[in-house]
Amino acid sequence: MIKPTQLSNIQDDLIQNHAELIVKGLLDKKAREKLKYVVIKEHGHVVKGNEDIADYIVQETVGTGIIEDIIKDKSITDIGYNGVDLIIESNDKKKKYTGDREISEDYIIRIIQKFANAVGEDFTPKKPILNAVFENIRINAVHKARSPYGTTMSMRIVRPRLALNENNFNKFAPSFMYDFFKSSVLAQTNIAISGEVGTGKTELQKLLISFVPFNDKIIMIEDVLESHVKEIFPEKDIYSWTTSGDTTITVLVKEALRNNPRWIIISETRGEEAYEMIQAVLSGHHIVTTLHAVNAAAIPRRFVNMAKIGYSVSEETLEQDIKRYFDFGVHLKRINFKGYTYRYLSEVIEFGEKDRTIFKQRFHNGQLIYETGKLSDEFREKLEEKNIHLDFPENDKGIIML
Repeated sequence: MIKPTQLSNIQDDLIQNHAELIVKGLLDKKAREKLKYVVIKEHGHVVKGNEDIADYIVQETVGTGIIEDIIKDKSITDIGYNGVDLIIESNDKKKKYTGDREISEDYIIRIIQKFANAVGEDFTPKKPILNAVFENIRINAVHKARSPYGTTMSMRIVRPRLALNENNFNKFAPSFMYDFFKSSVLAQTNIAISGEVGTGKTELQKLLISFVPFNDKIIMIEDVLESHVKEIFPEKDIYSWTTSGDTTITVLVKEALRNNPRWIIISETRGEEAYEMIQAVLSGHHIVTTLHAVNAAAIPRRFVNMAKIGYSVSEETLEQDIKRYFDFGVHLKRINFKGYTYRYLSEVIEFGEKDRTIFKQRFHNGQLIYETGKLSDEFREKLEEKNIHLDFPENDKGIIML
């Protein structure tokens, strides 16, 4: 439609002056329309009012070929390039790209460069690592200068939706545990969710937020805008904050206390912010957070070790406080079975002087095998005080067929 040199010059100009609009156009048709009219307005001497030419320029500038097509599939969560292969992941499957389009390193670098330009960063041998977040796409890239087998890229696509919900909960745990979590939130208990990367901690956290009523103010604290809870729950009173530079999770937890919230939701507790979070619990605020721990029973000790990073504490006293004021530890697992990934609720522990396991579950040959324990009198009293009825099958066993 136009000469290659003209296209290249226009693309360079758009990347230089409208990089954000280009990346936004990956997922947003409205952004592409805006970019088209930018092309018509700023490069009218080439386009000459022909919208077909403008559309072509936008397609060639925004378009990312196969990756653009992959992103359109709403089940896709991760796209990676390991220097050789393009890897595609959804919630339940992982596979190599085996289509007929060539995936070259130059192609991957062009994708990375678009994101680098959009966030005003360089991606060169002198600055070989890119960590960028744009809209609901998070990208990490390592330049071939530091990656012997070729440039690598990991792209996470976060979609503003409730992936774990009442309709599919029975693939995660028995339905009575859905009622248990709902009742626990309405009773304003404090909950810590542990598990390895990719077990679904954030999705369970979002499900718990769905149970919080409008009357309870929520402050959501995360490193990057990943949960999109304000979009998912526009009817709730949510303050959404993100960290940056000197504005750490610790700083934001302290600021949260000045805003009189009922709930402080910390996307992930990793360090000294654990201490301020525990102080928030002791002052009567309610917490839902995630962390990495080997199982639910290990959560209090992990909090103590994280608090010690920035504070001098009495370990025994702090652990006692955690066990007294954090109500439940929840642990998640995932397993690959016959080409599919299954995420499931592994255990729920009620903390106290003596921890009690109220639910545990294991995966075996395509089945979830569970058993329950007994809820404490203290938790039962919390439910009664809030006039919450919970039909929980104590000392029960069962199987879920997946």
